[in-house]
Amino acid sequence: MHENQLFDILHSSRIHNEALNISGVLLYADSTFIQLLEGRDAIIDALYKRIQADERHNNIITLLNENIVEKSFEQWLMGFAVTDATKTQKLIGYLQSINELDLDNKATDAILAIKAFIQSSGLDIQN
Repeated sequence: MHENQLFDILHSSRIHNEALNISGVLLYADSTFIQLLEGRDAIIDALYKRIQADERHNNIITLLNENIVEKSFEQWLMGFAVTDATKTQKLIGYLQSINELDLDNKATDAILAIKAFIQSSGLDIQN
């Protein structure tokens, strides 16, 4: 996927998710996305159905679907490696570094899945 397409996803998803009070993270590496969504059940269910119906998505797998007591993320962020770090310096919602996720202080099954994706894909977001 071209960087510009990823920037478009970042922009449109950020606006949509903020309006619906959805938080979480979307990561991209090696033609694969992993996403963690947090919000009200009905809103997340509707969004997930929309994602499943979108022809641009394929091989969608639900890793976890569980209720949470509190959110792991305050906002919705997206991370992917870029060829030119200056393109992302002022992008709201772009994950500048994996360290921003503060994953070491969180231990839910969903966080473990995000950590495994980062490790197995070699995703390196360092700007």
